[in-house]
Amino acid sequence: MKKLLFVMTSLVMMTLAYAKQVQISVKPEFAATTAQVFEKGSPISGENGVFHTELGLLQEKYLTIKADAFDQEELFISYKHKQDAYTVTLKPNRKKAVVTCNVPDATIFIDGTEKGKGKAEFNIMKVELNKKIKIEADGYDTFSGTIGFNDNPGIVINKECTLVPNRKDVFINVNQVGAQVFADGKPVGVVAKGTPVKITVNKGKPVMVRVSCDGYMDISGNVDFYDSDVTYELGDMPEDEAWFATDRKSSDIANQTIPIKVRKDMDRDEALRSMMYYITKEFRDLDVNNYTAGWIRTKWNIDKFKVASMQIRTRVELKQAPSDSDGLLKFDLLIESQYAAPDASPDDQNFKEYSLLLKRYKRLSEDVRHSVEAIN
Repeated sequence: MKKLLFVMTSLVMMTLAYAKQVQISVKPEFAATTAQVFEKGSPISGENGVFHTELGLLQEKYLTIKADAFDQEELFISYKHKQDAYTVTLKPNRKKAVVTCNVPDATIFIDGTEKGKGKAEFNIMKVELNKKIKIEADGYDTFSGTIGFNDNPGIVINKECTLVPNRKDVFINVNQVGAQVFADGKPVGVVAKGTPVKITVNKGKPVMVRVSCDGYMDISGNVDFYDSDVTYELGDMPEDEAWFATDRKSSDIANQTIPIKVRKDMDRDEALRSMMYYITKEFRDLDVNNYTAGWIRTKWNIDKFKVASMQIRTRVELKQAPSDSDGLLKFDLLIESQYAAPDASPDDQNFKEYSLLLKRYKRLSEDVRHSVEAIN
């Protein structure tokens, strides 16, 4: 018995004499701060991912290594290994995901739930399926994609998403200050000096742009989202010869019935001859010449121009009217002005009433009236 006790004591003493310190290092570094090492359920000493334990002669140990967001690992150490240090690399089971977008106010949805504006941060578990990304922003195509645990070997998954614009601003400019710009028939602005008019063009929806200015021919054309131009410098608009050939102050004469009272010292025949003199100076051909009824109507004079937005036609009608109580002879004068597109045929249906007279006719009503009326 004494001999057996001696042998056991000797073995213990030998074990203690030959005991050694063993270091366990936990990797990666971002796991080290929360890592713990356990021996039979009890923690061993250490911090910041570095732990120490003693191994006696021929001793073996089973250690358990744990860290937040990492899979648990088991480590077997033995005196026989003749190692003073072990490194354990933990594998993450949860990662931080960061989704960013090139549009700061874009709304980011992860699996249908809003997670942020321009940037979203959330966790992805190892056991989860890939998460669906949807990003929306006004003026951009919707982005769709996925993000998963295995997208990056590290603990953080960064995913940068680029939204593609689906509309853009286009600027229209001409040299004619005051020109009005229309987009698909709707007025959108007036060109100011040095300041073009902005219009917005959506992808897949070309805009018909028209620029209009008094005295100039309209400029029009389609503007498409895929056009490379952003600013359209259209320069000088072509002058509209028809516009410049009309009298701006004739709107109260054109297509208006003008009453004429013949002075007392002039009879009907003399009055008709006098008025017809001025009418036939401009209108050689008559459509109606009913002397008995006192009704005269000229044929249309059609004026066309080399560069013009329209053609203009004009005719004169003179009719005798019932006399008033004053007994004076009366006539009604009508100067009709109509317009149509430059390539329109002479048919009546192609012409519409025009509120102005050509300059060549602006004095006609005065000349006719003054030839027969008593002028104060």
